[in-house]
Amino acid sequence: MPATPLRGGRFAAIFLTTDRAQRTRIVRSLWSVALIAICVGLIAYAVQSRLVAPQEGELLSGLMLASSLVFYIALRSGFNRRFADPALTLPQILAALTWIAGAYGATNEAHGGILMFVALVLVFGAFNLTPERARLSSLYAVMVMGSVMAFKSVDDPVRYQPRVEWVYFIFLVTMVPTVVVLAAHLDRMRQHLHGQKADLVTALARIQDMASRDPLTGLINRRKMLEVLAEHAALSKRNMLTFSVAYIDLDHFKQVNDNWGHGVGDEVLKGFAAASQSLLRETDVIARWGGEEFLVLLPDVPPGSPVLAIERLRSAMAGAQLSQTEPGLRMTFSSGIAGHRLGEAIEETVERADRALYRAKASGRNQSVVANA
Repeated sequence: MPATPLRGGRFAAIFLTTDRAQRTRIVRSLWSVALIAICVGLIAYAVQSRLVAPQEGELLSGLMLASSLVFYIALRSGFNRRFADPALTLPQILAALTWIAGAYGATNEAHGGILMFVALVLVFGAFNLTPERARLSSLYAVMVMGSVMAFKSVDDPVRYQPRVEWVYFIFLVTMVPTVVVLAAHLDRMRQHLHGQKADLVTALARIQDMASRDPLTGLINRRKMLEVLAEHAALSKRNMLTFSVAYIDLDHFKQVNDNWGHGVGDEVLKGFAAASQSLLRETDVIARWGGEEFLVLLPDVPPGSPVLAIERLRSAMAGAQLSQTEPGLRMTFSSGIAGHRLGEAIEETVERADRALYRAKASGRNQSVVANA
């Protein structure tokens, strides 16, 4: 299936890359950049409102923007591929929590509103981290935020009142288990979906294989053979390959069914298919065309010519045991061989081989006839 073209023009290709996986990682990272940008905007407002000292606001904003740039460069350059998690989700979350804690400690009277960003970051982590990493990020959030709350309640108890900080801390500690449980639940859902996807891929491959194979002989069927022939015809147009087809019919097969039953007839068909696959060249392809008829694609490559390959097969089949039930039963076959002409439709090639087969049967069977070039 061809890959879906990526959206965006030249600028998007430069900024986000044309690699689908890397582009997804960068876009996800930009969501955290958006969060950082909002924090920087709030800090700028706090500086204008004289809630934050200009020097502290500039330092914190610079560090936040610098870390965002570092993560973007790591993703855009492909450096992230060196790590087990190429999305760098956990490092980005830990960095975001660090800067949020810094913003909490710098925004003075407005610091309460910063807590919502902690919740946003942890919920984002729950959707993208394993349960173990979600627990780690949640524990880090409690530790870093708790440390800032404790320090500020002692250093600046007027704007960071201890009783209010306790309420905020209890809110934080209460929120963390919910995020961890959510992460575990989402991880189980992801694993379940991955398992279902793997099962579907396996089932689809099995169905496709069943749809392309004859259930009795295990050979590819007529529909699949037509696809293979079309591929070789396309190569032939580019002067890369020439090939022939051999139309094979087991001689007097109806008598086998009439004299020994269809069970023995099935054994003969399976035996012929197995023996043919072992005796034909590796480059040859055989298909069950219908009933007791088989079609062989014979690329014009060494060793041996297409005619010699079929004659070698006929010689071996004359003495081969094809039925366990009737070990003395021997089968011969007739065949018509036609070389594919440049630009000729596959159906015409097969038709010429079929006419050559008719002549072989009319001439006494157990022989091959080559169609006129």
